[in-house]
Amino acid sequence: MKSFHIVPPSVRRLLAGARHAVANATSVSALVVILFFAAATFSVFSFGAFRSPAASFDGAAACEDARGEWVRDPGAAPYYTNATCAFIQDYQNCMKHGRPSMEFLRWRWRPGGGEGCEPLGRFDAARFFRLLRGKSMLFVGDSLASSHVTSLMCVLSQVEAPARSRDADGFEHWRFPAHGFAVSYFWTPFQVQWRLTRGPPEAVGPDRQGEVFAGPNDLHLDEPDERWTSAAKGHDYVVLSASHWFARPAVYYRHGRVVGCHDCAASNATALKPWHAQRAAFRTVLRALTQLDGFNGTAILRTVAPTHYENGGWFDGGDCTSTRPLDSDDTAEMVETESQFYRAQLEEFTAAAAAAPMRSNGVRLRLMDVTRMMLLRPDGHPDRYGHGAGEHDGFDIDCLHWCLPGPIDVWNDLLLQILTS
Repeated sequence: MKSFHIVPPSVRRLLAGARHAVANATSVSALVVILFFAAATFSVFSFGAFRSPAASFDGAAACEDARGEWVRDPGAAPYYTNATCAFIQDYQNCMKHGRPSMEFLRWRWRPGGGEGCEPLGRFDAARFFRLLRGKSMLFVGDSLASSHVTSLMCVLSQVEAPARSRDADGFEHWRFPAHGFAVSYFWTPFQVQWRLTRGPPEAVGPDRQGEVFAGPNDLHLDEPDERWTSAAKGHDYVVLSASHWFARPAVYYRHGRVVGCHDCAASNATALKPWHAQRAAFRTVLRALTQLDGFNGTAILRTVAPTHYENGGWFDGGDCTSTRPLDSDDTAEMVETESQFYRAQLEEFTAAAAAAPMRSNGVRLRLMDVTRMMLLRPDGHPDRYGHGAGEHDGFDIDCLHWCLPGPIDVWNDLLLQILTS
């Protein structure tokens, strides 16, 4: 049995950002902050029996995408490589940085439900473009949402190279004029209204992720972040994700008043578990989308993707050296925080979907459940192959993000299946 040290997913350079922020401060030692990061974020899970925290999927009439196994396909080829896609960032570029084996690319996801269930169909970019001609899609979330966008852009760019741009409001855009399709991405680790507790009155952008990671942050759990909800009106699809940042220090507000905090120094605030805030935030944003005037499209909720650290953590020798997925009978149990995040997502999605038909705007809700399949892929992280020698930007081993190309390309297979169902 293997034991893993888990740290909440964050953007690749947030430690570097925090390090630079500390370097500019005179009252705090950078070493103290690094040790704080290391001590404050570790948790453990072990591979035992995976226990779904939500209702059982038993009884489904069809094969179950959320459950199944990774099957080896020796002839499988990635949709793209670092030579054919210009959007892969260094921390994801395991090919560039000399990962010794490409075996992790030779696996396909086969849904559960019996021997008749075949592996998921491969992504068809031409079909995707035909389905979404004249449409647009908005991704909202943290660095894993950004990775999903990058994966999708890499696949689609094999057919048409997109025009890429950024605007002053923090949105990143990709446009495919020949196919009449556009994608936007907005970084928000909480999705509700938030700000740095000791920062400016407004929320900050991805250029200050290190400070956001260090926290604490003020989270207004009953107020959606209007920066992206106002933009959602102009899109046909909105893909929501992000959970792990809720494990960071935060003060929680409702109706403008403090109702609790997590890992904070406020002695007069009620201590709350981070999944209580995450649940409240997803309830707020799902309700906001189903009631949003001017939006009558489809909202897709992607569930939490677990992370893996083996034999230690960030600064004490932790790594993720697995070279193959876990077997189907090697089921896994998540750390409590991630398990509770997953439970909250499923339950809040179910409640929102039940209420959606009663709304007048016709918003459709869809679930992209990736938790189980990603829990079985400890081999898909960059490990030490997310940078060159001496270029680790804050930490040396990355078992948080995923190689591109890599296992998360299956999210596009699921996305296309959702769009055609």
